[in-house]
Amino acid sequence: MSIVILLFAIVSIAGAWAGWRRSPLYSAKITLKLVVIFLLIVATIVGLSWASTSGAISHSPETQMALVFIAIVAVGTGATALIVRTTDSHMAQLPASVRMVTIERHKVQRWIWRTLVYLLISGAAALAFPKWSWLPGVPALLVFLGCGPMLTALYMRARRLDRGMTEVVAKPWAQWAYTPPQWQAWAATQRAWELAKNPPFQWKRDGWKWTKFLLFITLLFALGALVTGGSLRERVALVAVATGFILVLMVLVAVVGHGAAERHYRRLLAAPPEAYFGTEGVFCNGAFTPWTLSGAFLIRANALHDAPARVELVFEQFSGTTSMEVTKRVAIPEGRESDLPLLQEKLSATSRTARVKLVG
Repeated sequence: MSIVILLFAIVSIAGAWAGWRRSPLYSAKITLKLVVIFLLIVATIVGLSWASTSGAISHSPETQMALVFIAIVAVGTGATALIVRTTDSHMAQLPASVRMVTIERHKVQRWIWRTLVYLLISGAAALAFPKWSWLPGVPALLVFLGCGPMLTALYMRARRLDRGMTEVVAKPWAQWAYTPPQWQAWAATQRAWELAKNPPFQWKRDGWKWTKFLLFITLLFALGALVTGGSLRERVALVAVATGFILVLMVLVAVVGHGAAERHYRRLLAAPPEAYFGTEGVFCNGAFTPWTLSGAFLIRANALHDAPARVELVFEQFSGTTSMEVTKRVAIPEGRESDLPLLQEKLSATSRTARVKLVG
């Protein structure tokens, strides 16, 4: 198990480094700061480990366990805040008279309250049923350990998005508005494009592909069980539980993906029928996307004039050990093609590493 954790850590670090190295924000100075932060984290962990195994604390397993859990959350949250503050230090500068929007922060705040309510309910259930306290306690503990760093990163990112969106709406390069019929037609076009790009699961088309994947995963689990201890029954049970967990995840992915296009369609119809381009990013289809973050940045921008005329913005996003391209499509209203030369000039100057071709 320790070898698996070590390999996962190495792969994660390698993926994070690859994503950071390709980011337009990369610099040797910031990288040196990240190395210092990493060494500080290591020193903190070593110091806390020594503190938990010495003195009066070492004679109380309950106190040791509580200290370990608190330390994991504190170190994880602090490290996340330092890393985000270092890699994404830029904040949009707003005039004092401008009122900052709070759309993205409200989304994160809702998840913070949901997390707190879940932890309170789990704690109450554990106290009410002491013999079964592990049942609500284990999931709650995992949520407690993971949500501190994750929600911290999300809130810091949300604050940057809100400031960026405020700046773009206040001082746009270009603002495009759409009539209700134009917006409905664009929403239908977006739905058709999404269905063509990511069709929902169909057994006749995808069943054999998913079955082969599940068989391959089962084989890997079986090979892993061969090198572990235990009886034959225990090994078979381990493979069955692991395979069943993967199967449940696959079913959930299929169920969620089946109605994704319709959900996005309804959300787009309810979004403001307008688009803004500005120094910090683009607001379109009801969402704000910055041109540059450490883990997501613009790589291509093209104007396509076949019906419907549109601007396609392609961003590269890094998540853990992988990266993917995400395309944002913005409809060009009739008569607003004259804005493309200005957008070409501004965007080329703002996103120097991106390939921008909106005119010519």
